[in-house]
Amino acid sequence: CDDHVYTGGLDRSPQSRDGRMALLWRNSLAQCVFFASTLFPNETHPSGEQVNKKRFIGNTYVKMIFADTEHPISLATLSGQFNLLVVLVQPLPNDYFRLSVLKAAHVANTGPVSEPVLIHSSAVVVVVRRILIDADIAAMIAASGEEQYSSNWQERLKQLRMMKRRFEEPSLSGAQQVSQPSSDSQGPNFNSIV
Repeated sequence: CDDHVYTGGLDRSPQSRDGRMALLWRNSLAQCVFFASTLFPNETHPSGEQVNKKRFIGNTYVKMIFADTEHPISLATLSGQFNLLVVLVQPLPNDYFRLSVLKAAHVANTGPVSEPVLIHSSAVVVVVRRILIDADIAAMIAASGEEQYSSNWQERLKQLRMMKRRFEEPSLSGAQQVSQPSSDSQGPNFNSIV
């Protein structure tokens, strides 16, 4: 795996403690790492539990369950402290899937699916990925207690604007003011920041 790929904390050392493969999707703006329990090694803890698998899957806000069973699935199906949303994918006859989003009471509705829907297999990957991305944003908002979400890009822009203001404002302590660099200097150009 390339060094510039974020793997969500999976072990990338030669020991491959979390397995040798992971599921990853990315485009020019975003990337998603999927913790697939079937790709993690089966290491049984002395307590008899699969602790290595649970440390990732049990500690994520959004879980996707592919259920080819009629047994009922709920938020409590997979134990964990952070169960806020479960995207449930169930195969049906004739190349269709039922998609449902199960959510904790304090989590807002997410994306295009608030009620169970039927999706053809030709679109299920794109729709599920969109639901998972929207669900992750909703979960981060719910977990933070904030009412608005700021992406990493928005946060960086806020920080750059704050740096620009600090750079342009006179010192509040009355100390000697830092002079603006000349246009031919190698210093940062804060004038191009929107």
